[in-house]
Amino acid sequence: MPAEARHAATVILVRPAPPAGPGGTAYETFMVRRPVQSAFAPDVYVFPGGTLRPDDALPPDAPRPRLDPAVAHARLGGAAAAGLATPVESLALWVAALRELFEEAGVLLALTPDGEMVGFRDPATTARFAAYRIALQAGETSLWAVAAQEQLTLAPERLTYWAHWVTPLSRPKRYNTRFFLAEMPTGQEALHCAVETTDGLWVAPSVALASHAAGQFPLVFATQAHLRRLAQFPTLDALWACAATKPVVTVLPREDGDRTPPRFIIPPEVEECW
Repeated sequence: MPAEARHAATVILVRPAPPAGPGGTAYETFMVRRPVQSAFAPDVYVFPGGTLRPDDALPPDAPRPRLDPAVAHARLGGAAAAGLATPVESLALWVAALRELFEEAGVLLALTPDGEMVGFRDPATTARFAAYRIALQAGETSLWAVAAQEQLTLAPERLTYWAHWVTPLSRPKRYNTRFFLAEMPTGQEALHCAVETTDGLWVAPSVALASHAAGQFPLVFATQAHLRRLAQFPTLDALWACAATKPVVTVLPREDGDRTPPRFIIPPEVEECW
């Protein structure tokens, strides 16, 4: 029997940048490197992300975020597509994306009481949120609790649903992953964590792919596919325009035989439309 695919969320964080050579994109994405000892996809560069946790669920006493659970559910296609059984459960996937982005990249999409994006502009605030980040990684608190402590409103509405991928049935560890896009907020700095990752950097999609082809930038199949798709959009405006209109279809690659390294194939019916 195939291993059960664990629910997960990943964030493709982007920011404007000078074009990376002729035909390159005018933006770059933040990527982190997984530790060599990781049980899943060791020593490769990935987008920040991870699995859904029970404490990502909306607490009964928490203020509702601007993204209504029903809207979060509908944007994932409901329970028939990438959503979970109920709107509140689907909202937890968006919150998992926010939490993983904060844990792995140190970037928090949350609003202050005056409606501004939270910023880490002074040493005391930076140190306080660094401690929250460590506590989140250790499972000692939830992102909802951090928001309540700091009088912040989580901002899942700043995420744009982008793709839905499921690990091939042949793999021993499998994930049911929702990919989101987000733009880097001002007043914060993306920094990898020393607990869950070993490196972090901003890189243009075309540069990452070229470095991978040269054997200098290890990637897994799904990350390569996303970088290739990103490289098709020369500007952030073009990327956001596509994200606003494109349908999201579930991608379940298949493994092509017993090969080393493994070779994966995207079904032709979704190759051009995911």
